[in-house]
Amino acid sequence: MDQSESNPPPVTPMWSELYPDLLRSVFQRLSFTNLKRAKSVCRSWNSASRSCVPKRNQIPWLILFPQQNQTNSNNSCVLFVPDGKDNLYKTRDLGAEFTRSCCLASYGSWLLMFDQSWNLYIVNPLTLEIIDLPHSSLSKEDITRQPWLACLWVDKITKNYLVVWILHDRMVYTRKGDGRWRRTTSLFPAARVAQQIIHNSKDHKVYIAPDISLRVFVWDFSDDIPRQNGYILPFYVGRDALVDGGTIDWGRGYYFRRMIATSVSGQVLLVACMEQDSIWEFRIYAYDPLTKTGERVNDLGDEALILDMGFTVVVAKDIPGIKRNSIYFSYFNIDHQSKDPEHIFVYDLHTRTTERLPQWVVSSVGFSDARWFCWNLFLTNDKADTFEFSGDFSDQNGS
Repeated sequence: MDQSESNPPPVTPMWSELYPDLLRSVFQRLSFTNLKRAKSVCRSWNSASRSCVPKRNQIPWLILFPQQNQTNSNNSCVLFVPDGKDNLYKTRDLGAEFTRSCCLASYGSWLLMFDQSWNLYIVNPLTLEIIDLPHSSLSKEDITRQPWLACLWVDKITKNYLVVWILHDRMVYTRKGDGRWRRTTSLFPAARVAQQIIHNSKDHKVYIAPDISLRVFVWDFSDDIPRQNGYILPFYVGRDALVDGGTIDWGRGYYFRRMIATSVSGQVLLVACMEQDSIWEFRIYAYDPLTKTGERVNDLGDEALILDMGFTVVVAKDIPGIKRNSIYFSYFNIDHQSKDPEHIFVYDLHTRTTERLPQWVVSSVGFSDARWFCWNLFLTNDKADTFEFSGDFSDQNGS
């Protein structure tokens, strides 16, 4: 007998011939960036992965907006993904108009942009979808007061949307099919200026907090005509609440602010934050509408607060670099004059420590603004394959 027949050569495994069900069982456990890498291996892997979007991998990402008139800029955003080593990416070219626009709000991977013609539009930098909004017809007086405050909601299937915008002491809004901006009556005395507005997608309520009063106004947008649905009574969270275990020196200057957010269950959260010499302290309180008081929240459990978006999300448990029971925060979102990348960080509520943006990210790209968001919380399966990175900065990982 021929020796070659008794000892046949070893068979080289063909990874492309693995059963689709086996591939899908593996792909469903991958993070988004690893899933995108798996898609590019071969045609059969790409086909098997089409129905796989990690269901619970709600990963906070940081989007870095390009600087205007930046040399060799291709009008793209840079995305920092804290779930692995190769975690800096660039979107496809979004056009010169995007570079000249300012981001007012975000929802999932959708951004509400304010352009140089004083108009708003909605764009998804991951899929390049654009939703045009009605002409704003703003006056010079409107513009001089910088219309920074707005909130956004977009339905992931129907693309129905709601945009609520604060102009002076009034609220203007538009929805899909309106064709125009609608105005409400005066929200509060003109001497007051709104500091924050957030939208709760669970019950379609909008919360507006002015600067002088701690009273938070509540508007119900669940019907065709919005109505004021009362308000949250003033709830005092003084600086003493931040003393326990904190490092703030009260004898020197500091920054202090109260903010609002909502949890996954729809509960209103009151957030007290203080900064001194780039050292931050946060405290969270859950508002009780019956007693009109707040109870200290020391642990968010499996949730993380994306303060830039104004709500918490359930984050993945088994993905490196993602922190539960934490606050993802960018100072750009509340102080548009601040350009300090030291104010982009993740605050651990358990250890009361701050993890700042890696230095290699700061030094790799120049940016004009930054915002944390949670892309795949609202992305449908049919859009998962339309997201492509035009460039991979994975070699700039600090190694």
